[in-house]
Amino acid sequence: MAHTLDANNASKIFIIGRRIKALQETIAQTPNANTAIIPIQADISSKESLEAAYKAIAAQTDHVDLLLANSGILGPNASPPPPNTDGSLPTLTQVRDRLWSVPMEDFTKVLDVNVTGAYYTVLAFLPLLEAANKQRPVAVKNQVSAPTAQVIITTSIAGFNRKVPVSAAYNLSKAAANHLVKMLSTTLAFYDIRVNGIAPGIYLSEMSAQNFEEGDKGVSDGTFRREMIPLTRAGGEEDIAGLLLYMASAAGGYLNGNITISDGGRLGNVQATY
Repeated sequence: MAHTLDANNASKIFIIGRRIKALQETIAQTPNANTAIIPIQADISSKESLEAAYKAIAAQTDHVDLLLANSGILGPNASPPPPNTDGSLPTLTQVRDRLWSVPMEDFTKVLDVNVTGAYYTVLAFLPLLEAANKQRPVAVKNQVSAPTAQVIITTSIAGFNRKVPVSAAYNLSKAAANHLVKMLSTTLAFYDIRVNGIAPGIYLSEMSAQNFEEGDKGVSDGTFRREMIPLTRAGGEEDIAGLLLYMASAAGGYLNGNITISDGGRLGNVQATY
């Protein structure tokens, strides 16, 4: 996504993350030799760190047109045990033992990053988003007005469907993130700041790597069973980048409170067991 914004002439793209090496790798991989990507090391689960990131960015730009809250963690395996080899259900004691073994702090950490972190990230950068709106051209009668400042929050299809087999902590956090989009889009509409969401299915990342064979991005037809993903493939860089580009452009300027699902049809076809 950063590379796509860079290729389409964004003047500055600030990428925030805990690991400076990962940020530098993103910059090193950009096709543009004169990249506009700027790394900012910060932890979005810390208000102090977010404030420092805000100040670092505010020192380098007087406004932000688009804020993408993309951080997320999978967290512990807070899922019931699978059926027994004979097809019978695990006992309720087995279910309790499995779920009870997850420490509360591990469970809560998922919500700290996926929900609370996203929420405070938006709050941190409100002044720069407001500043972008103040630079919009004056409206002209019978002409579509320029897009207002926008926040995009990455959620997940796991927040929509109880059958998506991830885990309680992750699924609950993403359901909350979906609602966060709706809530903030209503609250910030009075200030002309739009809030939208992207709910991906399976895309190759550190979080989802266990679903992919080594060296396979999973983007060609037939990589996944149709019962799992109707299009039989994972999402690729072009899929997510093109979606972001549309939402960030004038073509997406009428979106507000919208959550766009990009999952190859998985949400509508998800099976109870895999």
